[in-house]
Amino acid sequence: MIEMEHLFEADRSGFVSSEGKAAVQEKFNNWINTPRGTFLGRPEWGHELRKFLFEPPTETLAMLMEADLIDTLAVDLPQIEIIGVRSKPALWDDCYYLQVDYRVLGEDLEGTINATFQVGG
Repeated sequence: MIEMEHLFEADRSGFVSSEGKAAVQEKFNNWINTPRGTFLGRPEWGHELRKFLFEPPTETLAMLMEADLIDTLAVDLPQIEIIGVRSKPALWDDCYYLQVDYRVLGEDLEGTINATFQVGG
């Protein structure tokens, strides 16, 4: 798996890209930084986590976010099999720690993605 850096950084040889686990991390970074409806030409692609904006961060809300992530990632990133998702409220408002365990289909590649997501960010 090869993926371009999610902020489209470039160097002398062109856009910076990653392979292997780093490529999976970049693909997820691109997805988690793209609210649904904001990707030009593919308005159905991206997360819908902003629907949780203004909800108090709780374990129950974290579980709802996990279910949403599992459903949406399966559709948007079908080449990545989601093994497990864990969301945990952080100490600051509207922020969650995310952990996604994955396996890349057709490749001998699996791992964990750790990220922080600010629902209102």
